[in-house]
Amino acid sequence: MPEIILYGPITAPFTRKVEGALILKKLPFERREPKSPEDYLRWSPETGLLPVLEIDGERTHDSARILDELDKRFPEVPLVARDPKIAQSQRRLEQWAEAAFTFYWIHYLRGLVNAEEDAPKPRKGLREEFGQRLDDLANFLGGRPYFYSDEPSRADLAVWSFLHGVREAMGVELAQAVTSRPALEAHSARLSALFDR
Repeated sequence: MPEIILYGPITAPFTRKVEGALILKKLPFERREPKSPEDYLRWSPETGLLPVLEIDGERTHDSARILDELDKRFPEVPLVARDPKIAQSQRRLEQWAEAAFTFYWIHYLRGLVNAEEDAPKPRKGLREEFGQRLDDLANFLGGRPYFYSDEPSRADLAVWSFLHGVREAMGVELAQAVTSRPALEAHSARLSALFDR
């Protein structure tokens, strides 16, 4: 069995996504969380960004590339559907979800940092837009247990990693925006049952 080490803070959605993929594939791994800014540079000298996955001494950066590498080295359980059209939809949703929710995440954090300073306030209407993006996700999911499939994929990992983090990092009001949408709440619960350990 290869030695696998995941470097990254588990509270970060991209790290959580990679951890979910490792669990889905039933690959044993060790997780190392950064304890200082120096850890980021030591583990990821080129970019200083985490997560990084090391397999038998070889490191891969960027969560999307990491998932590609996992599927290449360990094809079972696949992280996209075998049907190319469905796989393309899953990859597109992964990219869309990460771009959209990173945007709202950054604005939320900026609002916290700027709350006590004389700094520009976040753009108005972001909460409403966040709710609209959640409605979009619920529509993409439809009546299926997972996005575009009956099995979890990298799209599900991407969505779950952000929405799971909403409860922990973005406050009660935004967490309630997720829990008030039954399809997304059920989706999150299904994935949490698989991954929370």
